[in-house]
Amino acid sequence: MAYFLFLVNPNLAYDPYPDWAEWEPKITQGIYPASRWNTGNRRNGITPGDRGFIVKVGSDPRGLVGACIVTSVVQLGPHWNPEARTVETGYVDIEMREVIDLEDPLSMTELKILGPSVQWAPRQSGTKLPDEVGERLWSLIFDEIDDGADEAPWHTL
Repeated sequence: MAYFLFLVNPNLAYDPYPDWAEWEPKITQGIYPASRWNTGNRRNGITPGDRGFIVKVGSDPRGLVGACIVTSVVQLGPHWNPEARTVETGYVDIEMREVIDLEDPLSMTELKILGPSVQWAPRQSGTKLPDEVGERLWSLIFDEIDDGADEAPWHTL
């Protein structure tokens, strides 16, 4: 299993735009919404069972806003951005496992504490994380999420 960064930028047009408001109550009920996510220039190396972290870039507040499990290999399809230099890009199917308020993400500062050498806002989706950083972040989100605390555990770094 590997860990990857997937990006979301509220300043860009997605079709469809990820729907945090619809997904959050489903995830709370144990229903994991399926979606498709861009992998940038990555055309291989992502497999079913890999894990993804969705990072909000482009406008503040920037940071981690979601986590998912990959359910397919990379597939090529039409580029989501009509202004892109290439006509096609890679995509993977995913199941969302956690969404974090877009206005209160795990901040870039907090992410840097977890992985000081990681470029948390790369130019495109599909960046592979070091295994130990991915494992720590996944554990932080999912091993501590049901601890009954009033504040999200990722804001206690």
